[in-house]
Amino acid sequence: MGENESLKEKRAEKENKKFTLREFGGAFGDWGTLVPFIIGYISIVGLSPAGIFLTLGITNIILGVKFNLPLPVQPQKTIGTVAISKSWNPDMVISTGFGTGVIWFLLGFSKKLNYIVSKVPIIAVRGIQLGLAFILGWTGILLFNENIILGVISISIILLLIKNKPIPSAIILTFGGILIMFFTGVISVTELEFGIPILSFRLPTWNNFLYGMLYAGIAQLFLTLTNVMIATVVLIKELFPEEKRIDANTLAFNMGAMNLINPFLVGMPLCHGSGGLMAQYAFGARTGGSMILEGIMELFLGLFFSETLFLLFTNFPMAILGAMLIYTAFLLGKIAFRDFNIKTFPIILISALFSFFINIAVGFLIGLLLYLIFCKIIDEPKS
Repeated sequence: MGENESLKEKRAEKENKKFTLREFGGAFGDWGTLVPFIIGYISIVGLSPAGIFLTLGITNIILGVKFNLPLPVQPQKTIGTVAISKSWNPDMVISTGFGTGVIWFLLGFSKKLNYIVSKVPIIAVRGIQLGLAFILGWTGILLFNENIILGVISISIILLLIKNKPIPSAIILTFGGILIMFFTGVISVTELEFGIPILSFRLPTWNNFLYGMLYAGIAQLFLTLTNVMIATVVLIKELFPEEKRIDANTLAFNMGAMNLINPFLVGMPLCHGSGGLMAQYAFGARTGGSMILEGIMELFLGLFFSETLFLLFTNFPMAILGAMLIYTAFLLGKIAFRDFNIKTFPIILISALFSFFINIAVGFLIGLLLYLIFCKIIDEPKS
């Protein structure tokens, strides 16, 4: 009874802190990974800015209200990377996203994922977390190098404001980047357009579904299983130990629902992810307020400024996004070193390197295999 009362008090305290400036800062935390995919989907693939931002906004608000946690949604990275690099058309993207939605929705109802995730050793998860830190960090470095001076200034602002809770660095950096665009003449106020968008509706097609799933969707499922079903569940338990509602089945159901609906509004394929969670947490998010605030911003942009979004996102200083990614990567890397053991660290490192140089699914399988071999050697009787 005492434990239940304590849990109620913690949730009531979270409700009171739901819409603080710090939560608003956390709402910008995952934009470092979000924005590059949005730019690629709009400028190369041809997805509608209105569709992308409206589906993002609605999804974030619903999840923020339901769970009251920073449980942000991110692009499905394998599908996004292939779609942008191969210049897919919008029909291919939405059909592939719809395919992953069907599979995750069915798996969420099957109630089998919790059992699978419970059998995965924490060492294999640490390898994924470190690998994702490498990936985010390297992406951040590449963006950082576009303007090293601005990148150094951005990193300095983050470090100076780490312990300054009333002034979240993500807000300073985001609005600073917008001001830089105006003062340098990259964009002008006269280029900003206000208007209600004309929404388009599309239906997934069977041929695009088959091709997209074979080319990118299946690989995406393995990546999602590792980075979302395993790594995100573990990270939630570590950051929010009092939270008991989130498990693999819940996340699968969420991702299934969002990807069954979003394609019809020409939104990009979405998923949860430990990187997005760590990013929002790093910049101040502790409740669902960060997601609700982010969702409101995205709805506002999608409804009234969809014509100017491409202009803003394609000209935003990449060095600022790079600095945010580097800081997020550092914090995620720290998580990977919890319960450090010199005997098992080589397994984590090798798994992380495979995740970085090949992909997270391969890194996970390598780490799991090495761990099983390690356990067998330890258990063998010494002669």
